[in-house]
Amino acid sequence: MFKKGIPILFLTLISSMFFFCKTANVDKKTTKTESVLSFEMKEITKELYNQEKSMLLILKYSTAKSPIITFKFTVIDIETKKELKKGTFIGKSIDWLDNSNLKCTPHIGMVQKDDHKELLNGKKQQQQNYTIIKIK
Repeated sequence: MFKKGIPILFLTLISSMFFFCKTANVDKKTTKTESVLSFEMKEITKELYNQEKSMLLILKYSTAKSPIITFKFTVIDIETKKELKKGTFIGKSIDWLDNSNLKCTPHIGMVQKDDHKELLNGKKQQQQNYTIIKIK
């Protein structure tokens, strides 16, 4: 009798767990997996001094999903508070090259792979991959 009671008891426990332990229904309206990804545009203003700290470069640009950035730059003389240069540049970055020149890096979409044999023989010269804007 005792040997027959254990399997019946075990079977009723398993069957009761199967019928009474249910998960909650998941509605499509309540899930967060369908949320839309959005890219926020942020307006950024950077102030960069040159090496002598005699001029200030003010960059204004907005970040978006595109790697190409439109920079609005202004260079100001610190002592006289006079605007020396103002303009826009479309590319990847702007930074100081030296005390009186800006180094502007354009966006290059696809880069051709260099042939190492030509570089070692000196036949192919390295191209300058930035633009220089002179302030003075």
